Amino acid sequence: MQNNFYFKILSLIAILIGGLLCSDLMLKALAYLNGITISSEKELIALLIDGRHSAMVKGFVTTSHLLVFTICPLIFLSIFYKHNIKTHLKLSHFNPVFMLLFPLALFSLFPLIAYITFYIDQIDFPDYMENIDKDSINGMLQLLKMDSLSDLLVNLFMVGLLPGIGEELLFRGVIQNELIAKFKKPHTAIWITAILFSAFHFQIAGFLPKMMIGLVLGYAYHLSGSLFLPIFIHALNNSFATVALFFAGGKMEDEAIPRENIPIATVLLSTIICGLLMYNIYTIAKKDIMPNE
Repeated sequence: MQNNFYFKILSLIAILIGGLLCSDLMLKALAYLNGITISSEKELIALLIDGRHSAMVKGFVTTSHLLVFTICPLIFLSIFYKHNIKTHLKLSHFNPVFMLLFPLALFSLFPLIAYITFYIDQIDFPDYMENIDKDSINGMLQLLKMDSLSDLLVNLFMVGLLPGIGEELLFRGVIQNELIAKFKKPHTAIWITAILFSAFHFQIAGFLPKMMIGLVLGYAYHLSGSLFLPIFIHALNNSFATVALFFAGGKMEDEAIPRENIPIATVLLSTIICGLLMYNIYTIAKKDIMPNE
């Protein structure tokens, strides 16, 4: 039974649903104790804008994320891999040069990501699809609103460190590992996991960019042989964006959004650099610790 892939996946889904239900109950309890009503995401965002309950909302988001993305995967792992969780997750040392090469590879993809996003943004999606992106971005900006250094530190923990650990534990540590065990094809597992990772963020225009980031994280896990590396890269990427937002005044004004796309020469050059970095990474991994495929 423990080796049954579909049983494991159904168990994981059930555990995650349980986590989401517990999170919903916690939100209702917090709302009741504070004498407020929260029946939709828009009402939750309204509390952030109001400011009086922003600490409560941030506390809820942090606890909810911890529950769903850290505790739920750990419950799954404790059921199916009770005696070898550390080995299964590959919580091991890795070549420290990857801490430089992989972030450089990811950052060199940003021009391509921006280029793709620009053209996707030109597509006239149905209103309900455009509202998904607007609500997602608006909610994130309200959540990350920063007026002081202490706000920045809180957000670095809430958006940088916590998702870096939790999301990598779920997507790379659990889902990618299970897919590799099932299909015996690491590349297939990495791509499927990246698609699921992107879909989880519920963004239309951001789907392909998030998938590309997921691919880098998936290959970081596979080629380094350690979950610590994608956790580091994920946390670094989110923290970088949070710090940039802080120095931009904690908000994004319409005039700050580029009206023209990035020059194609810049995109091609940066993409070539990314390719060379990934080739170098693969060469190092093949000589070091990457399992034979």
